[in-house]
Amino acid sequence: MEYHSMVQDMCKDAFEAESDIIDWIFEAGEIDFLPKVLVKEFIKKRFNDSLDSIGIDKIFEVDEKLLAQTEWFDDEIIGTKHGDFFVKRSINYSKRTQSITSDDLF
Repeated sequence: MEYHSMVQDMCKDAFEAESDIIDWIFEAGEIDFLPKVLVKEFIKKRFNDSLDSIGIDKIFEVDEKLLAQTEWFDDEIIGTKHGDFFVKRSINYSKRTQSITSDDLF
């Protein structure tokens, strides 16, 4: 279990580093559609989910009511992977990874 504690400590350190970056991004003020507290709550959830997926206890308390506002973000992350019902296997579409230039738009 020493390994689990080490991983949890690393996640705490990583969250602190990410929190500092988020504070820097929001230093000029809040974004109307995406408050800083919501971003930090989402990141805590992602750390918890990652820990849980490898069999390590979650470390962050999260506000589930607040997290309900982040469901769209999960859709965006997972949105590049769709099921093709004709072949019953997942297909990774690269639509969102294509570079768009001004020539493409005009």
